[in-house]
Amino acid sequence: MSLQSYEGTNTANTRSLLIIGCSQRKRSDPGLLPAIIRYDGPSFLVLRRFLRQCPSKLPPINVCILSAEFGLISQHHLIPYYDRRMTATRAQQLRSGVLAELENVVKSRLYQEIFISIGRDYLQAINGYETILPANLNIRIASGSLGRKLSQLHDWLYGKPPDITCGLPKSLHCHKKNQIRGIKVALTPQQVLDVAYQALQTDDQEFTRFQSWYVDVGTNRVAPKWLVSQLTGLSVRDFTTKEALRLLAQLGIEVKRV
Repeated sequence: MSLQSYEGTNTANTRSLLIIGCSQRKRSDPGLLPAIIRYDGPSFLVLRRFLRQCPSKLPPINVCILSAEFGLISQHHLIPYYDRRMTATRAQQLRSGVLAELENVVKSRLYQEIFISIGRDYLQAINGYETILPANLNIRIASGSLGRKLSQLHDWLYGKPPDITCGLPKSLHCHKKNQIRGIKVALTPQQVLDVAYQALQTDDQEFTRFQSWYVDVGTNRVAPKWLVSQLTGLSVRDFTTKEALRLLAQLGIEVKRV
């Protein structure tokens, strides 16, 4: 991972602040690394991918990391490898220092919005943040499961959900292109919904197990992988969410973001 990819972020005109929790998964390189490179959990993979793909995004985003070891630090802060988990007790120990540093950060430039993506214990370390942030600041806090939080982080960074049709052929004739793991699905959109309606009569709530995407089937929101499983007979473990989304797009089924 090249340090130069992240050193050039110009925060002079920053209007957005991202506060992200540190991750248990870290690069084990000896010596010191910038925090944004040392931490290697899913949220940091999403963030680094965004910074690589959109290096000239204006206004730029300032990133602060809430660390169980070091408190609230800049993405450029040099840190060693360590192993420490955030607990409720540790969050209380860090709280006063974290709030003081957060106040310094928001006073350093005119922010318009803050996106906070941290775990439950980490939230205790910033408890009371409302009293130190400007009243006109737009604050968003990611919620739900890890998958939901990653989706919300992605959409906030890019300003939109990912394009699920990326890479699909221009001509999407269901009798030619619609297949997944070697199984062809030649159904019209109405036939797909008919299959879903029938499956809902006997399903035991498996269809509700979605995180980031869903399909409207009457008054129910169903998981895309569940729907594709009903169409193909494949287990949901046999294919990825991305494959399911692409197949449904090819079939003309609208998939919505949570």
